[in-house]
Amino acid sequence: MSDQVAREIIRSAFFATVRQAGRIILRSSFSPIIRDAFDFCVTLIGPEDLERGLAHDVVAMNESLAHFSGVMPFMVRNLLWEYGVENLRPGDLLAMNNPFKGGNHVYDNGFYKPVFVGDRLIGGVAVKAHLMDMGGVTAGGYSTRKRSLFEEGVVIAGVPVYKDDRPWTPGFNLYFDNSRLPDNMIADLQAMHSACTFAEERLHALVETHGVDTVHDAMAYTLDYADRSMREGLRALPDGDFVGEDGIDADAFHDEPYVVRATVRKRGDEVEVDFSGSTREAASSVNCSVFDAANGVYTALKFLCDPHNPNNAGAFRAITVVAPEGTFITARPPAATTMYFDAAEAVFNAVTKAIISGAPPGSGFGGHYGSNMGLLMTGSTAAAPSGPRRSAGDGVAERLAAATQSIPVVLEDGAGSGRRLFVAPMLALGGFGASAEGDGEDFVSMSQQNLMDMSIESIEEDHPIVVLRKEYVADTAGPGAHRGGAGVVYDRMVVGEADVYPMLLHLRILPWGADGGGAGRPGGAWIGEPDGGPAAARWLRSADEDLRPLGGYFADSGAAAAPHEGRWHAGNADIAAAPGTLLRVRTPGAGGWGAASTRDPEAVLRDVRDGFVTLDGARVDYGVVILGDPDEGPDELTVDREATEALRGDAAQRSSTRENGS
Repeated sequence: MSDQVAREIIRSAFFATVRQAGRIILRSSFSPIIRDAFDFCVTLIGPEDLERGLAHDVVAMNESLAHFSGVMPFMVRNLLWEYGVENLRPGDLLAMNNPFKGGNHVYDNGFYKPVFVGDRLIGGVAVKAHLMDMGGVTAGGYSTRKRSLFEEGVVIAGVPVYKDDRPWTPGFNLYFDNSRLPDNMIADLQAMHSACTFAEERLHALVETHGVDTVHDAMAYTLDYADRSMREGLRALPDGDFVGEDGIDADAFHDEPYVVRATVRKRGDEVEVDFSGSTREAASSVNCSVFDAANGVYTALKFLCDPHNPNNAGAFRAITVVAPEGTFITARPPAATTMYFDAAEAVFNAVTKAIISGAPPGSGFGGHYGSNMGLLMTGSTAAAPSGPRRSAGDGVAERLAAATQSIPVVLEDGAGSGRRLFVAPMLALGGFGASAEGDGEDFVSMSQQNLMDMSIESIEEDHPIVVLRKEYVADTAGPGAHRGGAGVVYDRMVVGEADVYPMLLHLRILPWGADGGGAGRPGGAWIGEPDGGPAAARWLRSADEDLRPLGGYFADSGAAAAPHEGRWHAGNADIAAAPGTLLRVRTPGAGGWGAASTRDPEAVLRDVRDGFVTLDGARVDYGVVILGDPDEGPDELTVDREATEALRGDAAQRSSTRENGS
């Protein structure tokens, strides 16, 4: 076998290893945000071997949360620098969740396991996952109103949680003594260790087959491969300086927009992204660290220039980030970073807009819905979860005690009612923008989240929440020759007392249209208070106008409106929700591509039949006249060709008249 063939085989094995390790986490974790939403990342780490160009690099990562991909190299290097490589031992598992050393927020916990052959450190495995509660002032953590890192939860940097592949009591106690959800915590920590141990075994197997030197050569080859692939993609972009802007709506205390300004300087196969001119650090937890800003750059360029090659740190070599400190995307400790994801997504958007502004005509694409639009619901429930995956039983206390040699926390009502804490992070997915290739996807995650939507069955089994509606909303997709993805509405009703913490941070800026396509239609959030009657039946019949606006721009009727057509409601105040309270969240529609007047009438007919466009929307947005009743006879709908040609002709004449100024 030639060296080249061996390196390619081992490169494929690296990525197969992290993917399989990720499946172990999915099967083993108790937290729904990990097991259902994929809020984790698994990476294979190289050693320090400067002759081969290795410096504890991320050699391979699985395809899960993209917010983690670009921060992992910083996390691993900072952790090893502080802990000391000379202090590592076989069987260690070190923890870090400090946002200013490893990115993200304190709930995203990173773990590093060194891999030895004899006394030689040959590499490592690093995982990162969202642990549901790390203490702090808010159960579950998600609140825009926290002012500093000290309010967010326990901060960990380089503490062992396993030694000799056994739980290490001081490290475990640091988690259990600070978490309101210890039964989730033990399963999640064990899942992280199991995934790392599996990847360690696979790395040992590769060494036994090929030898340490060949495996290290393959690591260097894998990083160089990604570097070459990214540079090839960058060379396809025109050279020049390009500017893009995006941002978030406000922080919790100042109703003023925060702006990301990105200047992209592209030369040959290298690019520099400069964030000079971005808004100052925020007063509440809507900031992100410089590591998350860098990740926003990396993921945007990877998405645009090199989407097909598996990701690793080699893909970032051609990218330089200029990031003045003290902005809301380069926050300094002890700033709060709980909502880092919307700030980091604004970085992604700003860089993307800059690149598109310099791209050849026809090569752009519409903007995605661009907002997490989450709701954290927390409180207590009268009964423990009943499903087979969630029924921990009395064994939880014994397992915790055995693992930590301490008394586990049991979060029950002091009066002995048996009520237990629940923490429910409710995310919102939406549409992606259209391009020359076709219509945008209608139900995807934000670009850097790459999450799966939690199933309704899982939500209702685990929490006192009923999901009344999750469906597409007609006439929300940005019109175009290819339409954007549709907005999605979520109706969630709490059936017990709950505290609700909205995360509505990207509603002032609409998803952009490309090459003449229309912007995505606005989203929003509403609240419905119970009135003593049958709540579910009432909410199933309710229109937006029947509810109270919570966050976004709204017309006088209470319907969502575009920024220049409505009144702004800042919707990030905490809510005390009584049983029967409805929370409605609707994501913005995604941007369209190309002039809507050139869309194939048959495609418009299909959208009307499928519920993405109404009869009025077909006429107003696309100039297409559809005959029939989409509710009573969707298969009988037809295009009125003559009326459509006349309508589109009149629209073209009016447009020409406006352009000529007559």
